[in-house]
Parts: sequence; structure tokens; C-alpha cells
Amino acid sequence: MSRAALGSILLAVLVSGCKVESDLVVRGNQPGLGQVPEPINPVQVDRILQVNRPAIDVLFVVDNSCSMEQEQANLAQNFPQFMNYFLGSGIDYHIGVISTDMVTGSQAGKLQSAQGYRYIDEETPNPTNVFAQMATVGADGNWEERGRDAVYTAIELRGDDPTNVGFYRPEAGLELVFVSDEDDVSRLISAPEFLEWFEGLKWSPERTNAHAIVTPLDVDSCPDGLTAGTKYLNLAQATGGQTFNICALDWAPMLDSLGLATSGLRMEYFLSSLPVVDTIEVVVKNPEGITFQFVECMAGEEIEDETCEVVYNPARNSIVFLDAEPEPYSEVTVTYNLRENFSEVATDGEDAGNGANGGE
Repeated sequence: MSRAALGSILLAVLVSGCKVESDLVVRGNQPGLGQVPEPINPVQVDRILQVNRPAIDVLFVVDNSCSMEQEQANLAQNFPQFMNYFLGSGIDYHIGVISTDMVTGSQAGKLQSAQGYRYIDEETPNPTNVFAQMATVGADGNWEERGRDAVYTAIELRGDDPTNVGFYRPEAGLELVFVSDEDDVSRLISAPEFLEWFEGLKWSPERTNAHAIVTPLDVDSCPDGLTAGTKYLNLAQATGGQTFNICALDWAPMLDSLGLATSGLRMEYFLSSLPVVDTIEVVVKNPEGITFQFVECMAGEEIEDETCEVVYNPARNSIVFLDAEPEPYSEVTVTYNLRENFSEVATDGEDAGNGANGGE
């Protein structure tokens, strides 16, 4: 082979080699190869408008066994504190009473009437007096307190009966208030079944809440209580409701708190996504356009930290205002980092988002 031919071959190889080399792309620069993807939208902003004129059905479930005479009197005497949030408010309310007695024919999930009314509403004259008579259901009822069964019967099984028709409205929020010094022994519907049924009545879980004025778990703190109202307390906790000690000497504060909680002006706001807790910011703009920023903390921390104004409840993925609800027509804005965007990408089995989550 001549020198010229050999040179031509070598030149071709070199040129070819240079061309191949120049086409190489570093793997790390190729999208999707060796790179952690950037979060698509790491910040979420939830905006919710406070309701103006809510429709609310409130059902008091009152124990009428032999030990409940004084407790019924306490409820009736302090009911004006509850009604402070309803009278003249423009709220479209129905408030009724059933007992825990599922044996006596005149009880068994039937609304208790007084002065010709089966429940009180905006048109009822002297509503606090009428309710006081309704709530004084007597202390000669059956000894088995079946509050859960009574509610299910009143709404699901006897909602169209003459004694109950018109009280329950599908479009209205539903608030339950259990008042009993003993635990629930219902057997018509189990606790899990009841919760599923109860929350399924409305389009949103915030429209169904249960509250409990019962004997606390620490029975020794309630000398007049018979057994801890564990099932009622569990239901209240599951629905974000309030709980109170039935042995309290002064019922005015608890009825005041219940009036606010059940009036329909929202204290709890559900988030659309899971947040990085440390990044939650809550701002409220009132109808006049004035904004207020609130101090947030985790549920439970407010007991020791008196500066807390709003708490985040991880079990319900919601924020709850502690002392005062946003006024009607206010806009509540909750801003937070999305937790899933920081935890979806893993490297060697480790969560790549641990640092971004701040150890949450």
C-alpha cells in the first residue's frame, strides 16, 4: 500500500473518530437520566370564602335515664348562651331534641315536642323556653343509653314520620350534641358504620359534626358520671367536634362554645393537598379588604403555646381557628408547600425530600 493510500485511511479514521466523539452527550445533561426532577408546583394556595347565611340542623340527643335530672336542668337553664349565636343572626336553623331511649314508644328516635312545636326555628316564639321544655325529657327512660341508634332512627328510619318530618334537610349542615353521663350501648348500627353513614349524608365532611357533653375518660374528675362516654368522645374526635365534662359546675361556657361551633360559620377549613407543616401560612381578608395573618401551630401545641390562633389537624388535613371564626364573606387563604412534591423522588431507597420536609 502506498504512503498516500495509508494516509487517506488514517485521515478518514481520525475524521470519523472526531465526529463520533463530538456526538457524545453527557448522560447527566439528558432530561430524565441521572437528574432529580424539579417540583412542578411546590407551593399550593387554597382560597375559601366564609359562608354568609348557613342552613343548620342541630339535634340534641339527651340521656333520659334516672341519673340525668340535674344535667337536663343545666342544659335548659344555660341554653340562652347557645342561642346567642342564632337569634337575629339570619341563620336558617332547625334545633330539635331526641332521647337516648330506644325502648319507650314515645321516644325511640322521635323528636320531643313542646307548646305544639317539634323543633325550634327562626319563626318559633320564645325559642329558648320551648327548647327548655323539649330538653327536659324526664329521668324515667330506659336504662340502656343508645344515642347512636336514636340518631340513625330519627333521620334515616323515621325521617318522614309525622313526629320528625321537616326537621332534617339534606342541603343543611347537621350538628349532633350528645348529652349523657354513660357510654353509648347502641346495637342497631356499629360505630364505624354510623360514622360512614353520618359523614356520607353531606357533600363535605365539614357539614357533619358531633359534639359530646359526657363523662370524661378520667372518670374520677366527674364524681356524678357513671361511665366514661368513650364512644361519644371517639365520634366527636373523628368529626372534629367539641367535648365537655358533664360534671362541670358552670354550663354557660360550654353552651356558648357549642353555639359558636354549631352556628355554621366555619371554624375548620380542609386543605386540598398534604402540606409541609412548617410552611403553612393563614391569612384572612375581611369584607372591608383588611387582612389579618394568624399564628399557626400543630394540634395539641395550643395547650402550652398561648400564642396559637390556628392549629393544623393532620388527622383531618385541616386548619382550625381557635378563638374566633372569620366573619361572613371573609376570604381565608392558606399557603403551603406540597409535601408530596418533596417525597416522591427516592435515591438508593432514601427519601430525597427529607431535607425539604424539615424533619416533619
